[in-house]
Amino acid sequence: MKRFFGMVAIAATAAILAGCATTGKRAEIPTTLIAQGAMAHSSPLRYWGDDPQFAASHTRVKPGSDGAVDFLTISGGGINGAYGAGYLMGWTASGNRPEFEVVTGISVGAITAPLAFLGTAYDNRLYEVYQSLGAATNPKTNFLSVIFGGTAAVDNTPVKAAIAKAVDAQILDKIGAEHRAGRRLYVGTTNLDAQRPVVWDIGAIANSNDPNRLELVRSVILASASVPTVFDPVLLEVNSSGQAYSEMHVDGGVTEQVLLMPGGWGKVGKNARLYVIFNGVVDAQTETVQPNSVALVARSVPTLLKYLGRANLAQLATSARQSGVHYRMTAIPGDFPESSSVFGDPVWLAQLYDFGHAHGKAGSWRDRN
Repeated sequence: MKRFFGMVAIAATAAILAGCATTGKRAEIPTTLIAQGAMAHSSPLRYWGDDPQFAASHTRVKPGSDGAVDFLTISGGGINGAYGAGYLMGWTASGNRPEFEVVTGISVGAITAPLAFLGTAYDNRLYEVYQSLGAATNPKTNFLSVIFGGTAAVDNTPVKAAIAKAVDAQILDKIGAEHRAGRRLYVGTTNLDAQRPVVWDIGAIANSNDPNRLELVRSVILASASVPTVFDPVLLEVNSSGQAYSEMHVDGGVTEQVLLMPGGWGKVGKNARLYVIFNGVVDAQTETVQPNSVALVARSVPTLLKYLGRANLAQLATSARQSGVHYRMTAIPGDFPESSSVFGDPVWLAQLYDFGHAHGKAGSWRDRN
């Protein structure tokens, strides 16, 4: 991922050089109304990700047929998402993968979460989505766009195509049906206007009567995977005091590398199991850094995100264990070779997928209780 963050560094530097330049218009929401913005629906479709009120939703989940409440959390990680896709399918091959009562996803994890939520019957579709993302190893880039006030250096068309493959009308209807049965699917974004994480109840959206529900779900997932300055942010229309405005949402990993569970686990903790697929490396990795600005940023950004991820994992594990939740986590080992390409070459992606598949089939968990 270090080459990817080298590109992020270039894009960020270009944005800084652009200064106050700007392109495009939006119906900006006044700062005094940001906290009041709400989607036009009678039931809650989203929560602040740092608000304990979120617990009122996920702690009401009923145990599955095996008597347990199984949670699956899939992190972000960009091209490292091949590991998570492989792990899930290897887990299926082991014959031990449970049906999850709650599934959450951030960034690339948000793209695979809907299919992981629907279960092993959708593994073929999951593999197609992985291949779709893997085929986009040479997207169009335009750093001059950022310099002249644009919002992105990379065309997000391949990401949109992968999301469309992951969630179509039939998939959405199935998610809605599972929501009515008591299961929950959540995706995390970052609201840049509010500078806070947002948790979207994808099942509630799927179960709503909104004629634009498919478009909304796809937009939320796209926002969750939109790395700032690399991909365009996503503007989501909200209503506040009877006026329509737009909120700017970006990659959920800006605020949380994994979707946290504020407010605790409630009574479900005694019968709950939490599985975390972390599409990244949590180990420290040594590297001699060259004395130039791009190299410094390219090294600093992934270091920052790594330690954010480690802190998030520690917080999640601690809250789970304090509530009696059985906790298991898998991550990419630090000695797995880096890709030679910014977006991952097909051979490397296949190797990472196979590596994840082998670990999933073997039931290899790095951290467990």
